[in-house]
Amino acid sequence: MLTKLYGWFKSPQHLIGASILRITLGILILYSYVANYSLRQYFWGDSGIIDNASYTEMNRVFFSVYGLWDGAVMFEIIYHLGMLITFLFTLGFGGKIVQILNYIFTFSLINRNGLISDGGDNLLYVCLFYMLFMNVTAYFSFKLKNKSKLSYKFQEQRAILHNFGVIFVIAQLSLMYFMSGFYQAMGERWSSGTAVYYIMQVEQYSIGLLPDFLITNPEFIVIATYASVLIKLAFPFAIFNRYTKYIVLTGIVLFHLGILFQMGLVTFSLIMIAMDLLLITNKEYRACHNMLQNGIEKIRKRWRTGRKEERTSA
Repeated sequence: MLTKLYGWFKSPQHLIGASILRITLGILILYSYVANYSLRQYFWGDSGIIDNASYTEMNRVFFSVYGLWDGAVMFEIIYHLGMLITFLFTLGFGGKIVQILNYIFTFSLINRNGLISDGGDNLLYVCLFYMLFMNVTAYFSFKLKNKSKLSYKFQEQRAILHNFGVIFVIAQLSLMYFMSGFYQAMGERWSSGTAVYYIMQVEQYSIGLLPDFLITNPEFIVIATYASVLIKLAFPFAIFNRYTKYIVLTGIVLFHLGILFQMGLVTFSLIMIAMDLLLITNKEYRACHNMLQNGIEKIRKRWRTGRKEERTSA
């Protein structure tokens, strides 16, 4: 048992999922930079809603590079440097150095103004911290040179560190889902099966992209309410079985897509989905890729056969 466990740890696991997580989080951070670009001075600058003196007084423990220097010019340099670092992080360029810098600049941006932060932001920098110990550039990344001899020498130690990072992300997910489901189960509206209906009526968090026949359907409301609770409570236990894992992952991804399209919580939903996809192993990703390739090839063959038949009949 211990030998098998050690064999699992010394080989890096979930590398494809970790790379997808890197790309997703990188795009979301870039989106935050770009979406708030015209209001950057107002949100995070010294002349904005929170000046550097107020920020320093409120945050004596936490850190932000935006609070180190005064002046609009230094703010612009730091802000655009953060954008560049995040772009390189998304591409998988620069390895651990860029990962560490991206964590510092992203944490600094979130911490500089807590008034516009949400649950997605808090989850983002926690996940980025765990990713510092993971190999997130094994796939879909740009690399200029091969690994050094020193990297190969400590390859096993790096694999163990990576796997611990993966475990911490999965543990964070499991704890979040279970505690969320536990507190929901104790709520009156969740236990009565009506909570989803009332959530959809909150004007500030409703963009109304789901069709009306679902929102007004009482059976759908009850099923969605109870399914939300059950999936969250079952999540920490179901992910250890290859069959129940697919059921829970499908349900939880659909749950977050519903939040995204109905409530408009884009950042939070996509971060959670990207973390959920980390549970899919490299073997499972490759199997999905092969199935997709085979399906595309079959469609191409049928299309070519149909074209030949048309030409023959003509």
